[in-house]
Amino acid sequence: MTRRDTIESARQTFRDRFGGEPAVVSWAPGRVELLGNHTDYNGGLVLAVALDLGVAVAASPEDSPSPVLEAFSAELDDSRITSLDPIERSEIGWVNYLLGVLREIAALGVRLPSLRLTIASSLPFGAGVSSSAALELATAEAAFALCGERPDDPFDVAKLCQRAEIEFVGMPCGLLDQFSSLFGRRSCALFLDCRSLAFSRAPLGDEVALVVADTRVKHALVDGRYAALRRHCESAARRLGVLLGRDMTTLRDASLQEFLDVADRVDLADRRRAEHVLRENVRVLEGRSALESGDVARLGALMVASHDSSRDLFGNSCVELDALVELGRGLPGFLGGKLCGGGFGGATVNLVETRLVDAFTRELASAYDARFPDELRVFVTSAGEGAGIAGDPTAED
Repeated sequence: MTRRDTIESARQTFRDRFGGEPAVVSWAPGRVELLGNHTDYNGGLVLAVALDLGVAVAASPEDSPSPVLEAFSAELDDSRITSLDPIERSEIGWVNYLLGVLREIAALGVRLPSLRLTIASSLPFGAGVSSSAALELATAEAAFALCGERPDDPFDVAKLCQRAEIEFVGMPCGLLDQFSSLFGRRSCALFLDCRSLAFSRAPLGDEVALVVADTRVKHALVDGRYAALRRHCESAARRLGVLLGRDMTTLRDASLQEFLDVADRVDLADRRRAEHVLRENVRVLEGRSALESGDVARLGALMVASHDSSRDLFGNSCVELDALVELGRGLPGFLGGKLCGGGFGGATVNLVETRLVDAFTRELASAYDARFPDELRVFVTSAGEGAGIAGDPTAED
């Protein structure tokens, strides 16, 4: 579905479910990182893109003695009603993304009314394209619009949604996903320094398309593997602090050369994770420079190197993801590809010449399906706009 289709789907589902028009419809895109895999929580650098695929939330306030949330997911065909006073964790996983955001908004002193909302999505859930962050941002945008209050600094909105995912959902994520979903711009890549929060945009252009290839291998990060990788990085940072004789809070506090000088004195598993992160930061800077000079082929080569590092050093790839990158390398129009998101399944993001994208997607799916039992899902998309409130449905593109 296009952005317009997704927004209209949420709006129509609200009409069918509750009768009448929603008071507001919000939109938030998914994201892929072109470079910067697992660098965000290490204070590192990221080059990302907000997609023209995302989540729409149609919502209205309701009068009631005690506030409740009534939410319906069109994709899951699931409806839930739960109290907003107090807000407590649900046994139903998808509802916690909404509840966590609403709890954080209430903590700002915002009085929440009862809410009715419907959710529509064009994102493949569990593919590593940040459907959870998109749901969080769409919920936040709708709630702020209905309550008439909103933080002045957009970063505060992104951080609010990040806190909801860490503290309520239980996923120790960095800020990359929420930042990308909020700050995206059409035809642009986003550069973010996760330590200083300085950011910029670089032109991606219209001559390349983004192809998301979903393996359908379950991408579930709250099962502990993501947290284990984060612990390795934190352990490596502490050890480097001892070896270098200074306080270090994240791996960003060491240069690649400093790490290489003492790497043989760091635990092997910690060492490999740290090397990936520090080399990835260098790749991000090179990738930004490549975009600024219009060298998308160089960016693509860096993406392949990033995937190889995720596979060989960070340990968050899988057989299916590796096969997709290898298959892609020999196909028409392929400039680069890598796993996206947390890894361990999900999808790859591929940078493909727009003029050859149809041939690429057709041949990639055919080659993959000949090797694996689960049919490949392929989504052709582009860099899109960040989260916000949808306007007149006839004006949506």
